Amino acid sequence: MPVLLVASSEPRAGRSLIAAALAYRLARDGAQVTLARLAGDESAAPDSATFAALDDLSAPATPMTLDAVRSLAGEVVLEAPPGSVHELVSSLDARVVAVGGPASPDVDASMDAVVGKIITRVPAAAVATVRARAGVLAVLPEDRVLAAPSLDDLAAALGGRWLHRSAEPQSIGRVMIGTVASDAGSPYFGSRERVCVITRFDKTDVQLAALLTDVRCLVITGGGEPSPYLLDRVCSHPDEVSLLAVPGSTVETMAKVEALYGRSRFDGDVKLRRVVEMLDEADVSLPLPVVS
Repeated sequence: MPVLLVASSEPRAGRSLIAAALAYRLARDGAQVTLARLAGDESAAPDSATFAALDDLSAPATPMTLDAVRSLAGEVVLEAPPGSVHELVSSLDARVVAVGGPASPDVDASMDAVVGKIITRVPAAAVATVRARAGVLAVLPEDRVLAAPSLDDLAAALGGRWLHRSAEPQSIGRVMIGTVASDAGSPYFGSRERVCVITRFDKTDVQLAALLTDVRCLVITGGGEPSPYLLDRVCSHPDEVSLLAVPGSTVETMAKVEALYGRSRFDGDVKLRRVVEMLDEADVSLPLPVVS
């Protein structure tokens, strides 16, 4: 049971996404691999649920104990809670991929245990400099797809309530404010993919225009109830569309959404495919040497 431990010294560094991408690439290359999340912090349960929902990966839907990890067959890519991993590495005889931003402190695993570092959210101007550091496996530059907030983080940050929630995991590509009138709505929204539209609850014409495009979520502001016709259209839409009602104004709502960029939780296949593509471009060799 070789274990590749994905660790970081601080939260929201990108561990979940990197763990999933490494597991995906190992499985793609023919390995029998399990992607798992170690119990120990409040993010463990949602991370495990996200892992279990991914296509083409074997992943338990609940966080795992150390004993449960030891019982797994094949190779294991294990996401650890943020913070110290020194004892964990020793207990599992694991190899470590360290994840963090350009200024993140090093993980406390021994140098012999660390396979290398994956540096996330690197400004474009600093990519070459960061890539030249010793022990760096890959540098992931700042990326709009990876930075976009998840629907769950949107709802939590905005104090919203779901009027309709898609059954399938949805990833947002871009957040856009609704137009003043519906005439320009479809061309405006239609120029982007996986859109989340923020507009006042009584702008029914703008909301309906958005539904003619690749919209994934409508956020209606102002605390009022939308038109019943909108609800009918959302619920009967051929694609999954979520509808979130929030109490703040459109301007207040957009300000809160901006604060989520770059810190939102990994939420599905769109971000996974993007990171796999970036690791492929970086030519991170696999299989990683997970066996000591």
